Amino acid sequence: MKKIISTISLSVTALLVVFVLQYNSGAKTTEEAMTIAGLTTLETLYEKKTEEGSILLYRVPGEDQISLAFLNRDFSGYEYVDGTIQYETTSLEEQAGITYVTLRQSDDLPYTIYAGVTTNPDLYEVLVTEPTFNIAHSAKVFESDVEGVYIWMAYSPDFKGESFTLIGLSESGEVVGDLEQSGTELTIHSIDTSEAH
Repeated sequence: MKKIISTISLSVTALLVVFVLQYNSGAKTTEEAMTIAGLTTLETLYEKKTEEGSILLYRVPGEDQISLAFLNRDFSGYEYVDGTIQYETTSLEEQAGITYVTLRQSDDLPYTIYAGVTTNPDLYEVLVTEPTFNIAHSAKVFESDVEGVYIWMAYSPDFKGESFTLIGLSESGEVVGDLEQSGTELTIHSIDTSEAH
């Protein structure tokens, strides 16, 4: 009987040690997980925690881009799953009035994500539409973790991320940004953003 109790006790102890080692081996933050994934420097603009994981909107200091990443989150910490980058965001905002980056749904990603960054405080919301939508999805603009930088984000398993229209509106409903993407073709409907100020 003592052998059985001793064996059970040893097994439980071994399982606890394995559990603690696994728990301590995971990344404790999304930034740490991104470092493990190979990114050395990043500036977090916004992190959205969902039931399925965390969505990270970030940029690399000194580069004209914004990036999206999706990370799994479990008892052992964070793990990078997928990500994407949109370059030349300054030029895009000057021409279209808004910026965007899209991360499409996959076997490892439970939904398609749209997000964007602006320094225009007059941008109040972004309407996301796709060809199969009867009504646009509204994403409110809010200040990011970086002062003076505003962001918007929308995610849904209903989004496809292949063809879409993004319309940026001021609080009064004036169009301050407008672009559409069909496959790989981007069409910018120029807006005079100086009129919105």
